[in-house]
Amino acid sequence: MNTHDVGTSYDRRQRCSNENLKKQIHDLYELPYLRQGLDATNSMILILNTCRQAVFANKAYLAMMNIQEISELMGQRPGEIIKCVHAYDGLDGCGTADACKYCNGMNTILTAMNSNKDSIGEFSHINTRHGYEQNLNLSIYVSPLKVKKEMFYVVSFANKNDSVGKRMLERTFFHDIINKAGALKGIVSLLKEDVPAIIKPEVEFVEEAFQSLVEDIQSQKYLTDAENKQLVLQLSRIHSCEQLQSVSKLYEGHDAARHKTITIDRGCINKELYTDQRLLRRILGNMVKNALEASDEGGIVTLGCNIDDEKNEWITFWVHNDNYMDERVQNFVFHRSFSTKGDGRGLGTYSMKLFGEKFLQGKVDFVSDTDKGTRFYIKLPLKTAVSE
Repeated sequence: MNTHDVGTSYDRRQRCSNENLKKQIHDLYELPYLRQGLDATNSMILILNTCRQAVFANKAYLAMMNIQEISELMGQRPGEIIKCVHAYDGLDGCGTADACKYCNGMNTILTAMNSNKDSIGEFSHINTRHGYEQNLNLSIYVSPLKVKKEMFYVVSFANKNDSVGKRMLERTFFHDIINKAGALKGIVSLLKEDVPAIIKPEVEFVEEAFQSLVEDIQSQKYLTDAENKQLVLQLSRIHSCEQLQSVSKLYEGHDAARHKTITIDRGCINKELYTDQRLLRRILGNMVKNALEASDEGGIVTLGCNIDDEKNEWITFWVHNDNYMDERVQNFVFHRSFSTKGDGRGLGTYSMKLFGEKFLQGKVDFVSDTDKGTRFYIKLPLKTAVSE
């Protein structure tokens, strides 16, 4: 994958004038069969000028972005078109925010612009659609194109979503593996009643390990179902403090909790709320696990919940640790497959956002301070809650 030096990718180039933009669009449309040829492909194609502004998009790209008319995106930059959450954090839109220097999509484009050679990459970013923040995973190929002595850049995107066939295989896999792991747990549960007392603790440990395995597999299944829009909510009435106590107990024996302490805030407020307990437990569990992994030996991870709005409409569950997240991690913490722990990780924080906002209609976020540490939280609507 080509990458651009992040130290120079805070892009300060000016936008083209409207007059120049119109001329560029006219020159491109004069190319024989350009539009017909690019519209005939399933690839999602966007053409940018040297100011990183859109001057053309084919039908496949417009469909992906749910844009009706090509005029809606003319002159915009890629992050503005896809509604990236950082698109307007900087002084001049996409490419000018602090977070942009870590964006592989923009860095791939800049690599092609600075070298006048093809550039290939892939990136994950968060955009906002219908008021909900969602993750989009794309591969990207950028190729320079010279038209009437002026440079343009053809950007081709490929969506990395799972295929229908793969979803069918996943469904079969999860069904079989959950059944087998559940059966093994059941066998161990039966055996522990008849084993000698001296080895009973070891058998109970194996039983707990199988239970943890089943929950991990189910968690991955929920994530897969959620991404495929097949997850069905299972709503029930639960109590806030009981959820925190359950999650705390679950992770006390986790490897990441060695020589660390998990505690529940004394000011924790107990409320009854109507939500999906499975998803809330997985959100809180991921928060606790990440907090433990981020903590130093002897560190303390604190769980809590409180009502922090005057109208008493939201309850906030939170998990705190004493360490600070650096700027790069903060900018990409909710991106799919982004992790500080190496390849194959990064689904925990991504799933928090997906479960908490798209399915539980809440708000998942964090605050991190060099003095106060890091706190992840989920705010859930409390319309049906009653005081304890």
